[in-house]
Amino acid sequence: MNDIRRDLKSFDFLLFFMVIALGAFGVLMVGSTTGLGSGNVSGMFVNQIIFFATGIVVMLVAAFVNYELIAKFYIPIYIINVVLLIIVMLIPRQPGEVARWLGVRVGGVELGIQPSELSKILTLIFLAKVIDKNRDGINHPLIVGLVVLTTMISSVLIFRQPALSASVVLIFIMAALLYTGKLSYKYIIGVTVIAVPILLYLFVDMHREPGERVFLDMIPEYQLGRIWYFLYPELDVGFVYTYQNVRAINALNSGMLQGRGLFQNTIFVPESTNDFIFAIIGAELGFIGSVLTLAAATIIILRMLIIANRSDVFLGRLIASGAAAAMAFQVFTHVGINVWLLPNTGMSFPFVSSGGSALWVFMAMTGLVLNVGMTRTKSMFDEM
Repeated sequence: MNDIRRDLKSFDFLLFFMVIALGAFGVLMVGSTTGLGSGNVSGMFVNQIIFFATGIVVMLVAAFVNYELIAKFYIPIYIINVVLLIIVMLIPRQPGEVARWLGVRVGGVELGIQPSELSKILTLIFLAKVIDKNRDGINHPLIVGLVVLTTMISSVLIFRQPALSASVVLIFIMAALLYTGKLSYKYIIGVTVIAVPILLYLFVDMHREPGERVFLDMIPEYQLGRIWYFLYPELDVGFVYTYQNVRAINALNSGMLQGRGLFQNTIFVPESTNDFIFAIIGAELGFIGSVLTLAAATIIILRMLIIANRSDVFLGRLIASGAAAAMAFQVFTHVGINVWLLPNTGMSFPFVSSGGSALWVFMAMTGLVLNVGMTRTKSMFDEM
């Protein structure tokens, strides 16, 4: 008979300290973009310090709490996830206004969470447990359908906030977990065969006039506009949709090899503390600073994948793989948007961009991966 043991000697200090280093660097960059160099200690900078400090605690708790025990509550976890996303949708808002936060005011201080960010780790735990429980039947249509359906419910609710980028992250986590769970290639080939003509049709549909589109009229015009003017930037004469991208490219170009220096960026970039923080890194620290930032993120992702590969606990392997996939997707998308290789969907850089919910979620994910790295299957022969 096998049971589970935790080997504290296997704690991955490299992963732990790389996350701490990247998070501390993120705090510094948030300070830089909010005027710390000129003596302005902004509320956002102070909040990021608090989020970072408490995030370390969250990471350590996740690293030493039995993740298998947490995963046993995968159904309540999924219900909580969906309920929070529905509550967000019920918040009264003006036309065109987004509602992504749930918060309360305590002593004049606003405390809140962003369910679309929290959904990433809740969905990861839920899907990992579902696939783990159905490991031998993962290729049964009902199991695949359950995984896809439950993911799409959360993804659609997030998309309707609207928060396109977060909804896509959930789909990517699902795909990574199905692949790790040994999904048959017949499904992968089948999805590809179906997806290609659909994408081609949507491309044609996008070129129809508003009101005449078959499917894309359901998408908010500003989101569709981001894709349209990404494909045809020369048509955006007033820089209505491409303004952020243009400013980001100008900031990146200004940094050249070594950068202007920390706190020395003079080019305004909208959403510079979050969606376009990589542009500020390029402006102030140059190509060298940008490469080092990407190198740190790459090391973190690789350490997660190594832990996943070494894990002999299938649930742990799924969790570590899903966390690595989520981070890799966000880093790739964030940088792709900043260098204008992808349309602007509003994607944060894990551990670097501002935002407490996002930072806590990725800290918690890292804690779970550290937990997986210390967890081993123990055979009764180990006692002999």
